Amino acid sequence: MSQIPEFGRRAIITCDAKGYGSSDELTQHQFQEAIPVLLRGAAERSGLDRERWHIAPGGDGEMAVLPVDVRETDLLDRYVPEVEYALRRHNHNRTEAGRLRLRMVIHHGSAVSSPSGYSGNGIVTAARVVDSDALRAALKDSGADLVVAVTAPVYQDVVAQGHTRLRPGDFALTTVRNKEYEEPVWVLVPGRHPESAPAAAPPAALAAGEPARPGPERRESPAVTNVMNGDVDASHATFGVRY
Repeated sequence: MSQIPEFGRRAIITCDAKGYGSSDELTQHQFQEAIPVLLRGAAERSGLDRERWHIAPGGDGEMAVLPVDVRETDLLDRYVPEVEYALRRHNHNRTEAGRLRLRMVIHHGSAVSSPSGYSGNGIVTAARVVDSDALRAALKDSGADLVVAVTAPVYQDVVAQGHTRLRPGDFALTTVRNKEYEEPVWVLVPGRHPESAPAAAPPAALAAGEPARPGPERRESPAVTNVMNGDVDASHATFGVRY
């Protein structure tokens, strides 16, 4: 009789390399060698014990289920910057074809122990996000060495609540559609901020070609408080406000 699998919610990290399948065999071999070395070094510099992680390696990346005591804040504030730094050093002076660029997903969800490691909805979610067109496009468009997507549990419970050094504005909201999966994710390009919102449309008069007219300088309204005791004779007084 089989035992009931152990259920738990854990931090899950998965990453894949851009362009692995279209690279030649020598480049693929170099990627396979470099990825675990870079990630191991980043974990060590972050003070994280990678030996305790359950890692399922792949040719162009890996899936890692972390111990229950590893916090998402440690991953966002310490591990991610170290991975970005390691990639930047690795890619220094390399040609574009030999450049190692990673898509990474940080998720917190269900991970059920199984004879081959872990299974569960959390594993499926992380795999679908990292393989999504949305995250592929984010890496391509950014030109960066690393992009990181965080799922709703991580963004809403950690980033939006101010538990990390990162700000909500450091992330760009997008939607991942992969098979029957369709959910929002928040994408971070380490060291960069999303593009600012486009400027508001000009007034109708300007759009019609009329010359702009200077208007009054806009300033914040001051807060003025008057405290008076007893009767005050201000019949010949002049009052003003200085900014």
